[in-house]
Amino acid sequence: MIRLLKLQKAVWVLVLGILTYIAYKILETYDVSGSRYVQMLAGVLVMAGALWMLYPILFAKKDNDGNAEIITDPTVEIPEDEEEDKPVKE
Repeated sequence: MIRLLKLQKAVWVLVLGILTYIAYKILETYDVSGSRYVQMLAGVLVMAGALWMLYPILFAKKDNDGNAEIITDPTVEIPEDEEEDKPVKE
């Protein structure tokens, strides 16, 4: 799903944010003076990754029925839905 939605970069930014936070905790243990800046960087990375993951939801195009369309990878074939026969009202 993530591959189809082109969200790999957002996931990588979140992972990088988590790894940066782990680095901050290690630096804080050894009382390194610049560890506070590493914590700020981790926070910025996590917030950017979270917002990046919301992008397809916020900017999805609506079709005629009001449903959101998510543009996926064009190389993946998606089977077409067949229209159901609606009963005729008299």
